[in-house]
Amino acid sequence: MSLDIFFRVLLLILISVIGWVVGKKFKLNSKDISSLLIYVISPLVIFYSIVESPADWSYLKYSLGAFLFASFMAVLGLGFANFFWKDAHINLFGFSAGTGNTGYFALPLVLAIFDCNQIAIAIFIIIGINLYEFTVGYFITAKGSMSYKESLLKVIKMPILYAAIIGILFKYFNVELNDVFLSFLSNFKGAYSVLGMMTIGITISMFTKIGLDFKFSVLSIFWKHVIYPFIGFLIFIFIFPVNKALLQVIGLMIATPMAGNVVVISNSLNLHPEKAATSVMLSTMFALVTVPLALYFVINY
Repeated sequence: MSLDIFFRVLLLILISVIGWVVGKKFKLNSKDISSLLIYVISPLVIFYSIVESPADWSYLKYSLGAFLFASFMAVLGLGFANFFWKDAHINLFGFSAGTGNTGYFALPLVLAIFDCNQIAIAIFIIIGINLYEFTVGYFITAKGSMSYKESLLKVIKMPILYAAIIGILFKYFNVELNDVFLSFLSNFKGAYSVLGMMTIGITISMFTKIGLDFKFSVLSIFWKHVIYPFIGFLIFIFIFPVNKALLQVIGLMIATPMAGNVVVISNSLNLHPEKAATSVMLSTMFALVTVPLALYFVINY
């Protein structure tokens, strides 16, 4: 399995490389694609994932757990970042400290290697992470360039919140959607992952010099690939132990690289997008090793 995961991760990196090549050739604006992901594709994918998930209401605990864990890690990350910066880097680091690339990166892997029950669990974890990213995480990042009021208004306007609420209501009242409409919505799942990974490469292509901030990149990657999984495994093995099937899903989720939405949101808010994209790309390369290792660990634990 480890070799299979390695090649799947490599192909996801290839999508980012394609984004860089296309961005260089056609001078694409990654901010426009980021807006498309935030305001159109992500809400539709979340809505579809909820109404079509092979799960009952008990699975919402995975969304809540993921949301709380991500928010907890973000608060820890903000405290950590305060030792190294006194500007908007704190906010960007705080957002990235709470999340990982569970959607654009992990979802294709989940669909390829897990059984139906694990896929359902993973989907609800991803929903929780997405809700963190576009509520608490978005607020933290926006605070780097806006007031509390402006940041809060930005969050309230996030369509993903309303998509999740509508999806939950549809699920609760057993509203059945037309098969043709569901087929239409399913088309957005592929676009979600592909455009999300491409945005990383396109953002890097927009700048004549690679936006490498050595301190930000090193600390972000250290946090995501060492601190984040260490705390995650500590919690879910020793403090709140879970069964092996669930641990495998959690292991993949906490081993993911820095979130693609770090680039998407920093683009949207114009908050060091080049530094975010470079760090996320480097982190994704690290995932060639860390993701197979994490899965090997939980499978043989």
